[in-house]
Amino acid sequence: MEIFLGPTKVELLPGRAAFLTASKSLIVADLHLGKAATFRARGLAVPEGSNASDLSQLKTIANLKKPKQIVIAGDLFHSADGLSSSTIELFQKWLQMLELPVILTEGNHDRRSWFSRYRFPIDVTPQLKLDGLIVTHDPDDLPVSEYGIAGHLHPGIRIKESARQSLRITGFMVRDSKHLILPAFSQFTGTSPLKMSKEDQFFTEINGVISEIPSELTQT
Repeated sequence: MEIFLGPTKVELLPGRAAFLTASKSLIVADLHLGKAATFRARGLAVPEGSNASDLSQLKTIANLKKPKQIVIAGDLFHSADGLSSSTIELFQKWLQMLELPVILTEGNHDRRSWFSRYRFPIDVTPQLKLDGLIVTHDPDDLPVSEYGIAGHLHPGIRIKESARQSLRITGFMVRDSKHLILPAFSQFTGTSPLKMSKEDQFFTEINGVISEIPSELTQT
């Protein structure tokens, strides 16, 4: 699915990613690596494997789109507790296999994780300018007068099924035709139902295809 943020073409991809065709930049948000390990460190019986699954999925998308770089719009890591030796080793090996530049626009969870202690070979910045867009973590940091991409909110909506039932789905939200809010890439991260105005758009993956959800179906 192709959309435009002003003059900039953005491709919304199955697998919760976006692609800027001009700069060949693959953009995702909110991987929250180490989240399961954080839960285990606090005594909750959460199985391992979500980190490896998410990184494998991202590598698969990169193999398909062949980007020049991967941009992570914040919250690559979840917490200091979650940066276990296995998480660190997994991420280091993934970077070596990837053989692509990785840029992180630092998120609130990244700052709390103290990931900089490990000197991962990635570039870190508060925000990035790509193809005329500002890429950052928190949508509140995007100027209202400029086009941009962010994460942080884990957007979701409710679709009314009947008088008493509704379905929650995750996806991409476009606010006022200016700001694209990416879904959380992590499969272990939930969604937050957001209120939509008539000017907003919502896109989700249905059977491997990105489709727009008509505004009249959304429940706020």
